[in-house]
Amino acid sequence: MLYDYSAAQWLLIFYLYCFLGWCFESTVVSVQQRRFVNRGFLRGPMLPIYGFGATILLHVSLPLYDRPVELFFASMLAATVFEYVVGVVMEKLFKVKYWDYSTHRFQFQGRICLQSSLCWGFLGLILARAIHPPVEAIVVVLPFGLLIAVDVLLSVMFVSDVTVSVRTALDLARMLEELDKLREQSVELRRQLSETALVQLTRLSYRVDEARGEWSEKMDDAREQLSERMGGAREQFSERVDGAREQFADAKEQILARLDELQNRFDEQAANLGRIRKSMLRGNPTARSARYDAVLQRLKKRIDTRRRG
Repeated sequence: MLYDYSAAQWLLIFYLYCFLGWCFESTVVSVQQRRFVNRGFLRGPMLPIYGFGATILLHVSLPLYDRPVELFFASMLAATVFEYVVGVVMEKLFKVKYWDYSTHRFQFQGRICLQSSLCWGFLGLILARAIHPPVEAIVVVLPFGLLIAVDVLLSVMFVSDVTVSVRTALDLARMLEELDKLREQSVELRRQLSETALVQLTRLSYRVDEARGEWSEKMDDAREQLSERMGGAREQFSERVDGAREQFADAKEQILARLDELQNRFDEQAANLGRIRKSMLRGNPTARSARYDAVLQRLKKRIDTRRRG
């Protein structure tokens, strides 16, 4: 089989495999999640990584069509390198790893894994012999005018979707950065609260020891006036304890008020998360972020909780 296609035909082939890849991924992830998942980075039913991957695999299979072993390893290598490069670029741009193989065995940086690479190799074999012939049959029978019209229509839809999705992903990255700053402030306030409690307890312990010492001295100096001195010592001790408690209560109240303010700001930001951004997170349930993973997972959990409610 020789792939002698025009540029317009290659473009349609790309879009068809974007759609087929979306069908495959959405089906698998929907079964795993037990709910429909519009898989992928885009809003529409397209997964560009499958379109590009299939196009690459088709070019690889051209000179190796009659050598299945070499075709398998060449497909596995080419697609794995492509998947890794795309993963690195997307994470650099959007601060989010939209697929993550960290839980798989024999994985590298969560971007590629042996299981996925083997699937790419088998896909290269199956693609040339089983999947592509019917796709080719659709492409080659289209009249040139209809082919151009379909390409233009799909290109407009694809470019529009990519533009909106990229803007959404960049907005989400900025939101994650802002939410992470709120999280860091919350962590710092909780640390201050713990330190304040420790300092106040230390001061209180010191004042208790000091008061006991003064009490003991007064008992030694004038035992005949013990009753009167004990009353005065108790009063001083009580005043110091009450003062320490008031200072701790005031500091604690200020820190808790600040924590409430930060939580309200986080909730407000999460509530303002647009439908498209929510859809993007739901469509990538394994998404993680090396830098902002704490707030990303918190945000995803909040979205899932609201969806179930």
